[in-house]
Amino acid sequence: MTYLSTQEVAGLINVTETTVKRWADEGKIPCHKTLGGHRKFMLKDIVQFAEQNVYPMSGSVRPRLQKRQAQSLELAVQTRDYPKLAQLFYEEALRADRHNMYELLLYLCKHHISLATLADQVIKPAMVRIGDQWHAGALDVNQEHLASNAILEALVHLNPDLHRKPSHGRAAVCACAEGDYHELGLRILAYALETEGWKVHYLGANTPFKTLRSFMKSSRPEVLCLSVSSVEGKKHLVGNIRSIGKAARAIGAAYVVGGSFTGTYTPNDMNCQYVARSVQETVTFLKDRFQLKPGPKKL
Repeated sequence: MTYLSTQEVAGLINVTETTVKRWADEGKIPCHKTLGGHRKFMLKDIVQFAEQNVYPMSGSVRPRLQKRQAQSLELAVQTRDYPKLAQLFYEEALRADRHNMYELLLYLCKHHISLATLADQVIKPAMVRIGDQWHAGALDVNQEHLASNAILEALVHLNPDLHRKPSHGRAAVCACAEGDYHELGLRILAYALETEGWKVHYLGANTPFKTLRSFMKSSRPEVLCLSVSSVEGKKHLVGNIRSIGKAARAIGAAYVVGGSFTGTYTPNDMNCQYVARSVQETVTFLKDRFQLKPGPKKL
């Protein structure tokens, strides 16, 4: 969880330190004081305050990058050049520096790029490129694993800093299919749903179908998101995916299936309401499905 000093907050929203201290003392911004009396602020509280009071967060603390990368980052953020941001993220992923990737993602979030957009336009292209290089023999499997795990750890670190809209009272279950251990995409979707006000029950990798049916029956979520990347036992797997759809329908839950296994399958093939091709489109589908009100406008 990231804490900011009075000086850093003032720089982020372009006001004086005196103003920040006054707002904190008046209770307008949640503030924690150290034993030495120094004010510390949580990043998510500052983001929420800035959005509610229309203060553009044009300032920020850049991640520690090489001079060339830092210059490219600033220009790419200003122009929303996502291919360039994906290139920068790819370079950090190859270094498997989870702390620097966390700082890079945090910097982008501060500039009002949503997690769903980061997932589709920055993280996914970088991971696809790494996967292609591994398949071509240009990268060893250990490099691919190190990059994937570093990204996952960076996202786990980032999650508490993400700004969350108020809860709308609906719950979602997120799980990887039985035998599937590829949970990076599912983890990002779960975090993205949390930022949109969903309560998420995250079951993670290799969730037995029997366990999933039982948990759905007891928790009765409004949505089930199933990630499927394995291609072994294709016919049997499709049967289980369709069976889970029947169980979801029995409790009135919307059923979303995603992952590389889905390929060209349609919702009818999967016995689901939606086949997820991207995080942003999935979030939009669920907003429309449940007629959720939009959150604060982006500045």
